[in-house]
Amino acid sequence: MTAQNFLLALTIGSALVAFWLVSRFPERAPENFRVALIHVGAALALGWMTPAAFGVFVSWGHAMAMGAIFGLVFPVLVYTFLSGAWVLKLAHDAFGHYRR
Repeated sequence: MTAQNFLLALTIGSALVAFWLVSRFPERAPENFRVALIHVGAALALGWMTPAAFGVFVSWGHAMAMGAIFGLVFPVLVYTFLSGAWVLKLAHDAFGHYRR
């Protein structure tokens, strides 16, 4: 498996986990756009800092790199997709009120 295929599988898996969390625990979603957009901002900030932190772990060897992939990169990706799904869910609910 190439690195690109692994990253693709990791990204798709994290998106599936995030959308499962949204559908399984709808009561955990933010109630308004303000809180949801704060989560999006936090996810973007975490995503911005993750490559630097991952670089530190990679320098310690393959075992630490694998630990960082599943202990750092995967949760950040899940949170990023989760916050995006919350915003999409709120937008869907907001536009749903205008249906006939």
